[in-house]
Amino acid sequence: MNFTKASAFKAYRKMDKACYLDCNCTPVCQLYMAKEILSKSVETGNKTAENMPEDILDMFKSIPIVSERYNQMELHDAFEAVQSICDNCPSFVHSKYCVVNVVLSALGTLVYGKNFVTEKDAEAQRTK
Repeated sequence: MNFTKASAFKAYRKMDKACYLDCNCTPVCQLYMAKEILSKSVETGNKTAENMPEDILDMFKSIPIVSERYNQMELHDAFEAVQSICDNCPSFVHSKYCVVNVVLSALGTLVYGKNFVTEKDAEAQRTK
């Protein structure tokens, strides 16, 4: 799947389902931040975001993971939806600050732990 407003919206809806209904969203949550970033992308249709903090990926790792906030099955579905958008992006145009990569990093941190690095970020580090 390529990045489009529709594919981004589909991924956003899956992310939204991953939040437990009784969870109070807070800006200090990887999923909340990822949803906010992706929602702007859905609005604009752009997979680049202005003013993305350079330490955003480190921020995801520094925030405590509170698994009681998430439905793990839905979180995996959301990760796969975002991963499918990222998979169709050519590696030579990869940016670690691409909205898709940032959102995938946030979800990967929740699904796989704080040492998660996207495949394209890992590939970019190996080719340096």
